[in-house]
Amino acid sequence: MKAMALCHTLADAELEAIAAIVESQDLPAGRDLFREGDPGNGLYLVVAGEIDITKRGPRGERSLARLGPGGVLGEMSLVTADVRSATGRALMNTQVLRIPAQPFRVLLDAGSSAALKIAAVIAALLARRVATMNGLVLELADQVDPAGKKLPAMQDAELAELHRTMQVWSI
Repeated sequence: MKAMALCHTLADAELEAIAAIVESQDLPAGRDLFREGDPGNGLYLVVAGEIDITKRGPRGERSLARLGPGGVLGEMSLVTADVRSATGRALMNTQVLRIPAQPFRVLLDAGSSAALKIAAVIAALLARRVATMNGLVLELADQVDPAGKKLPAMQDAELAELHRTMQVWSI
């Protein structure tokens, strides 16, 4: 775990505190790690393999991201009690580590330096993801069709709703 970006700032004793609550899980290819709408029950770290993050939309399920070794997903469940906003599915045999939400919150409430450091890394991760989404929203607002004809600009209310929706795509 020490080599993973989520845990690289932890001292050995802090790493032990987190390791004490971590659970390992092996997923065969094609198996869902979690589904959109499921209760958020913890953060996952990809150890080996690859997870496809998908979200249902008007035209069916769409891939949002693919996360390989070192990837972090499900981070929102460590800070909120919201349901999963997307589905995580193993693309190949995959091993993940789960930091369960409830034991993590106990550590956080107790002022654990390990939990506080992980929360800071999660905040930075979420900030980067929101910045990426901001850029995507602006690109979509000025989208051009394949023939080069500029499409009508999105109305401010549509743009604001799209932006709000995209911000909950962190899973």
